[in-house]
Amino acid sequence: MTSTKEALWRTLERLTAEQFKNFKWFLKEGDMENGFPAIPEARLEGADRLDTIDLMVQKYHCPGAVQKTMKILRKINRNDLVQDLSNQSNEENLLGFRCR
Repeated sequence: MTSTKEALWRTLERLTAEQFKNFKWFLKEGDMENGFPAIPEARLEGADRLDTIDLMVQKYHCPGAVQKTMKILRKINRNDLVQDLSNQSNEENLLGFRCR
């Protein structure tokens, strides 16, 4: 069984360096309308993919981290990864699992 953090890691690993930079930019911008406050730039600076996942889970909890990831992936035109993560979410019920 795949954990939520592992599914997020597998997803973020497929981003190019430039896409990952853009991904982190959206995290620091936040989305208060949808309940996703910004992650401070100082926390994201120098954060690798694993650190970024930990920051998202701390800020948004597991279901929120998956949802926020999907929102950002759509914005950076990685709908293929949205579909893959969505499929994993449905198969493993990641949106309802606690983080492991």
